[in-house]
Amino acid sequence: MPVLIVLMLALGCGHASRAPAGRRPPPNGPSPRASGSDASATAAQLSEETRALLRAEGDLLWTRWTTGSGPLPASALAEHPRLLQRESIDTVSAAAARSSGSDAVALGLLSQQLATLAVSREAGAEIDALERARSQLAFPAPGETRATLGERDLDRLLRDEPKAQKRAALAQAEAKVAQTLAPLAIARDAAVDKAIAALGLQSWAAVQERAYGIPLADLARLAESTLDATERVGARAVSTASVRNLGITADRLRRADLPRLARTALADPQFTPGKAWPTVRDVLALVGAPPPPGLRVDAEPSPSKGARPLALLVDPPADVRLSLRPAGGFEEQRATLHEGARAVGGTLIDVPRWELAQLGDGCAAEAVALLFESLAGHPEWLRATTQLRGEPLDDMVHTEATRRLLAARRAAALVLFEIRRREGPGTPEAQAALYRGLLQRALFVVLSDDDAGRWALEAESSMRSVTPLVAAVLAAQLEQSFGASWWTTPRPVLKQIWAGGRSLRAVEAARALGLTQLDPAALAAVADERLHYSAPDAPPAPPKPDYKYMQGDKKKRRKRR
Repeated sequence: MPVLIVLMLALGCGHASRAPAGRRPPPNGPSPRASGSDASATAAQLSEETRALLRAEGDLLWTRWTTGSGPLPASALAEHPRLLQRESIDTVSAAAARSSGSDAVALGLLSQQLATLAVSREAGAEIDALERARSQLAFPAPGETRATLGERDLDRLLRDEPKAQKRAALAQAEAKVAQTLAPLAIARDAAVDKAIAALGLQSWAAVQERAYGIPLADLARLAESTLDATERVGARAVSTASVRNLGITADRLRRADLPRLARTALADPQFTPGKAWPTVRDVLALVGAPPPPGLRVDAEPSPSKGARPLALLVDPPADVRLSLRPAGGFEEQRATLHEGARAVGGTLIDVPRWELAQLGDGCAAEAVALLFESLAGHPEWLRATTQLRGEPLDDMVHTEATRRLLAARRAAALVLFEIRRREGPGTPEAQAALYRGLLQRALFVVLSDDDAGRWALEAESSMRSVTPLVAAVLAAQLEQSFGASWWTTPRPVLKQIWAGGRSLRAVEAARALGLTQLDPAALAAVADERLHYSAPDAPPAPPKPDYKYMQGDKKKRRKRR
C-alpha cells in the first residue's frame, strides 16, 4: 500500500496570523487618505455599510428564491459605490494594522471583502460576459437541430437516461457548445489580473492566499495528498459501482456516465414529501442543537420556489432563513440534512463582530454540514429511518460512499487546475490538456477531446473548490473522531465550531478535536469502511397480492334452465 501523505497545515493559518488584505501602493499611486483615529472611524462606517449591503443582497436572494421574481441580488451594490473605491481598501487595511485581537481579524476580513468587490468592478465587463454566456448556454437534444436544453438540465438528463449511446450524445452536444466559452474565459482571467495589478493587490496568488489563510503551495499539497490517499479506495468504489449501477466495467466509463453512476432513485420511495425537515430536526435535537424558534422556515410547496433546500444566513445569528419545497425523494433528504445543519449552525454563531460571522472561507461550518449530509449514506441511520434492508441497503451505502469520494476528488482536481493553469501557457489548448488530465485522474473516467474543451465552463477567477475540498477532509475527521452512531448523543464540539462563524478556519476546528492537521487518510478510511459494509439481514419480502380483489380470466356461465 502506498504511503499516505499527511498534510501539516501551519498553525499560523488561524485567526492570529490572518494578514489584512491591504495593497502595496504602486509607484506614484495615491496614498491612503485616512490615518489614526480617522481611519478607525471611517473603517467603522465602511463596516456598517458593507453589512447593510449583505443584508440587502440576502433579502433580494430570498425573495427571488422563494417567489421566483424580483431584482437580482447583485443590483444592491449600485447603492454603495464607496465600497468599490481603492481608498476604502486602504482605510480598512490601515485600521486593521492599528488594531489587535478580534478587531484586527474582522477588519482584515472586511478589507479582503472590499478588495474582492473592487476587482469585480474593475473586471466587471469581462466577468459579466462570461457568466451571461454560461447561463445562456444551450444545446440540442440528440437528433434535433434546435438548442432547447440548458446546462442545468445536463446532469438530470444523464442520470435518467438508461442508454449509454444517448448519454454520450447528450454529453457531446453540451461539450461542443461549451467550447465557445474559451475566449471569454481567457479574457476574464486577463481582466482580473489587470484589475489586481491596478488596485495594488500584488497578484492573483496573493489574493487567494489572503482569502483562505493558506499558502497556495500548501493547498496544492492538500489536493495532491487527497488524490493520493483516496486513489486505491476510489478506484475500487468506481469499479464496483460501474458494474452494479451501469452494467459496464470501469475501463468503459465515460464522463457522460458519472451522474447515473451515483443514481439513488432506488431509495426515493423511502423518503415521502414533507418528512425531510422533521427528520433533520430530530437529528439536530439528538446532537444537542434543536432548531431555535427564531429560525425562519418557509416550507410552502410553491412551484415558483427554488427546487432544492437553501439555508440563507442574512444576518446571523439573528436573521437566518431556510427555504424548503417538499417533494420527497432521497436527494431532497440529503440536501435538507446539509442545509438544515447550515441554518441551525448560523443561529448558534457567537462572535464579537459581524465580520467574523459572515466573512471568511466557511470551511469549518461547511465541514459540519457535510458531516450531517453523510448520514444519507450511513448504514445505521438508513436502517433506523427507512425500510431498506439487505442488498438494496448495501447498494445505497456503497453508491453514496462512491459519490462522496468523487466529490472530494473532483474538488481536489479543480484546486490543482486553478493553480497550475496560471503557471503554464494560457492558451485554450494548454488549459484543455491540463483540465483533461486532472479530471481523468480524479474521476477514473475517459474524457474525449470535446470533454476537455469544457474547461472554460468550470474555470473560475477565484478558488471556490478550496472550501468543498477542505470541508470534505475535515468532515471525515469529525466522523472518525465521533465514532459510530455519532448523531445519537450530544456533541458539544459541533456547537464550538458553529459558534466561530464563517471566519473559523478548518485547522482551528480540528484543534477542537485535539488534532493539528488535516489528514485526507480519514476520508479514505471512512469510504473504505462504507464499501465493506454488508447488511446483516435480507430485504423485506414483497407484499403478497390480495387475490380477493383479482378478477378471474373466465366468464361466468349461465346455468341452463
